[in-house]
Amino acid sequence: MSSFPERLTLLDNPRADRVRRVSGLVGRSARSRSGLMLVEGPQAVRELARFRPGAVRDVYVRQDAWDTHADVVEAALRATRWVHPVTNEVSAALSRDSQGVCAVASLDALERELPEPSVGETLVVLAQGRDPGNVGTIIRTADAFGAVGVIAVAGTVDASSPKVVRASAGSVFHIPVCVVPSFEEARALVHGRGAALLGTSGGAGSVDLAQMFVQGVSARPRLSQSHAWVFGNEAKGLSGDNMRLCDALVSIPMSGDAESLNVASAAATCLFASQTVRGLHS
Repeated sequence: MSSFPERLTLLDNPRADRVRRVSGLVGRSARSRSGLMLVEGPQAVRELARFRPGAVRDVYVRQDAWDTHADVVEAALRATRWVHPVTNEVSAALSRDSQGVCAVASLDALERELPEPSVGETLVVLAQGRDPGNVGTIIRTADAFGAVGVIAVAGTVDASSPKVVRASAGSVFHIPVCVVPSFEEARALVHGRGAALLGTSGGAGSVDLAQMFVQGVSARPRLSQSHAWVFGNEAKGLSGDNMRLCDALVSIPMSGDAESLNVASAAATCLFASQTVRGLHS
């Protein structure tokens, strides 16, 4: 695709009200008032158009990105007629992190309900994750390794934040992110699905993840049973109260000199172990 749709004119005024409203969606209050969200970057916009086409409102494509990301434009045009060519100045005013492609979608693009429970499922619980890059990366990792959903405890950065959406590379449109008001309610939800709550901690009494992995391979499959990995705040980890509510605490063995893993790296390690053991016993 090498030409703009004839019915849409080039948007060239970076101070237009439309541009101001779209760029304002970086704020949570603006998203709540309008029921809309900003999706930045070619990959996230592509996944939005593919998996949640009914939620797409408008797509904005910088002139030079129209050909560079022709597949994204084609996916967007299947979802909506409102695919707008824009100048460099308008693109920058809409979003400086979009790589020339961004979209506005209804908040309905985010699935908030978990699927029906399934035997051997894996979930993720985010206990007040505050860094949008880490939260988005964990959502992407959960999606990649076959988790059925993410449970976000109140205080966790909102999944509709443009930074979370971008870091997830569009996985927020694949996997449900359910919000609960407290850790106690997250625990009740997990237990109600017949799953165990596994807290990530290096403290005394923790189960070694490597041992759990070996047990899974040797047909004592703790990780093939339904479970939810709990990841805490980036700076403080899990609180003592939250750890006491977990069914088991799990530590990740490290042979090097690093003091600890970034929470997103820890999530990738745990979820890969779950996927591997689950695959052996499926």
